Order: sequence, then structure tokens, then C-alpha cells
Amino acid sequence: MRSLNLTPEARDVLAFIRRTEFPLSVYGRSAARVWPMVREQVNRRISRFGVPVHEINIYRRYTTEMLKAFRTETGEPLAAALELCVRKWANLGLAPELLQQLLCDRHQKFHACGYQLPGRRPIAPEQKPGPGLRRKRKETYTEALSKGRVSRSLVAIIEDQSARHAKGIAQNKEISRRLAVLLATHKIPGQEFIRYNAFAQKLGRLSRTYADKSLLMAAADLIDLYEAKSLDGAVLAEIARSLFGIRDLS
Repeated sequence: MRSLNLTPEARDVLAFIRRTEFPLSVYGRSAARVWPMVREQVNRRISRFGVPVHEINIYRRYTTEMLKAFRTETGEPLAAALELCVRKWANLGLAPELLQQLLCDRHQKFHACGYQLPGRRPIAPEQKPGPGLRRKRKETYTEALSKGRVSRSLVAIIEDQSARHAKGIAQNKEISRRLAVLLATHKIPGQEFIRYNAFAQKLGRLSRTYADKSLLMAAADLIDLYEAKSLDGAVLAEIARSLFGIRDLS
């Protein structure tokens, strides 16, 4: 796994989060409530750093992902999610210094807003007697497409888009089948299949989009990201080689 060089300020923030007992006041809030709290400060920080106009929205996307971590995690899981977020977007070519400055700004802002104190547990309401709800038949992709519940391609008719969707589903199932055999060979516990399958499916999409050197770079970044999520780097590299023929990852 690549080393992530954190600034002293970012290390202090992550250490503080790990030892904090109560969640921040923004914990559990919606994105619509949290983003207005930081929008102006984010724009000023990005502007002062001299980010090109065509890259500004990329840093805003990073900020949105970081805010999601603040809204949904606390303590050690929050610190791990923030560190992983910085690693992911630094691998995508963003400036690590600015990423960490934005992180520190957000924590300082939310820390100033206060923390949530533990409250009383709500009393669980009694369930009313009566028959359960009937399950509706799940509509097919073609039906959802014809009803406008799924985004339609501007250049393909419904039948062609449905056929491509079915082909993609079949490819994903084949990747999962081959992955299960490979994980069994490496004696990976069955409960870890979901995490390795998420990696394999993303790598499969990358292999259908990129090629040659671009694919090697994207695969190396993806392996680094999932290795940071505590997956075995050697197994990830073997998945890339055996399932997708991606070699020379060193």
C-alpha cells in the first residue's frame, strides 16, 4: 500500500476525532442542511489555492464525499473514512495539500458547532395486529425503462439498451463466479466475498472503459484504495491478473 503523507494539522485532526467520545452536531443531518454551512468557506479555500476553473467541481465532489463521512460516521470509523477519502482523491490527481486543508477546515467548522449529547432511547411503538403487506412483483429493467423510471440513452432504442443491460448483468455474474473460485483457492473467508466482489466489479468496469497504460494506472489506484480498506494486496493483484489479464502492476 502506498504511504499517505499527511500534514501535521491533518494528523492532529484525525487523532482528535479518534479520541472524541460524542459525535459532531452535523452527525445524522442531511446533505441539504450541511452543504450550505460550508459552501462559502470551501469556495474561498479553493480560490486561494489557485485551482483551475475546470477542476473546481472535482474538488467540490471531494468535499461532498467528505461531508457524507462527517454526516454518517463518528470516532474511529469517521477518521478512517476521512483518511480513505483523501487517499482516493489524491490518487485521482488532486492536490493532497488542498484536500487536507479542506478536511481541517470542515472539522474546525463542525467542532465549533458543538457535539451531540446522548439522549434517551425512544420507546418502541407496539405493532398493530393485522395481515402483513403484500409484496409487489418487481418490474423488469425493460418495464422500468419504458415507464421512464430509468435513464434512457439518447442514441439507443429500448430494446438495444435492455440488451446491453442484460449483457452487463451476465458479465458481472461471470466475474463473481470466477472470483469465488479464486478466493477459495487463496482460502479467503466467505464473509469477505462481498468486499472483494465490489473491487472486482469496479475493476471490471474499468477494464471495459480503459486500456493499456491508462488501465494499468487505474487498476493500481484501485488496488491501493482497497488495500487501504484492509483487503489483501497480493490477492487484489492476483484478481487483476487472473480475471482481467492486467499485469505489470508494480
